[in-house]
Amino acid sequence: MKFITLVVLISLFTSPAFSQGANKIVGFYGGGGLATSNNYDVAISGGLSYSKSISPVPRTFLGVDIFYQGYAVSYDNEAGSAKFGQGQAGVNIFNKSAYVFFSPKLSIGIRKEQNIKFYTTAGIGYNMSGTETMRKWDNRYGTLPGNYDSTIVTTANINKMLVRVGFGLEEYLSVGNRWFLCFREDFGFISNSLSTTSDSDNPSRTPYSPHSLNPGYVSIQIGFSHTKNYR
Repeated sequence: MKFITLVVLISLFTSPAFSQGANKIVGFYGGGGLATSNNYDVAISGGLSYSKSISPVPRTFLGVDIFYQGYAVSYDNEAGSAKFGQGQAGVNIFNKSAYVFFSPKLSIGIRKEQNIKFYTTAGIGYNMSGTETMRKWDNRYGTLPGNYDSTIVTTANINKMLVRVGFGLEEYLSVGNRWFLCFREDFGFISNSLSTTSDSDNPSRTPYSPHSLNPGYVSIQIGFSHTKNYR
């Protein structure tokens, strides 16, 4: 949080970035992020961005982001609020997957200089790779046949397509010749689950199974952007 605040303050007090009429911005970026729930590792993200100004509307740009987003989720729900497989019954799901998203983008410049922009994106992602395993167990019945403890590879349940909405801030610092160092703070959430393992009609469900695996993701990214002006 201190890092983000510092970047915003530097952008506020540095020389104007886009006040000279730039109407095209092309950039690339990369970074990492954490899930807002059930996170277990940093997930990599990065991609390309293109925006073009809307002539009649000041400080407003339309464009598209094409980017890679990884997910690293570990769901753990056990009897008696236990964790790490110590409960008498429960479900653990480990999902590590990656998607490429195609997302139209709307951004609005803040202040006259426009070296800080707020943006929002919405688009579709296609699964590129992933693995998923599920462990489910119930040892509450002593030596009765009701006991079970099984680990299943459920990679086939990973959803092939996701719908994602995101928003965030971009801060631009000039490095010369229309090139800018760009910082991005991004929050994105998906409307559907990462996996059908959580579906209500999945035959492998138990009372400890999740209703959905669709965490939000907070990411910090850094990259470079280039602008062009057309009179």
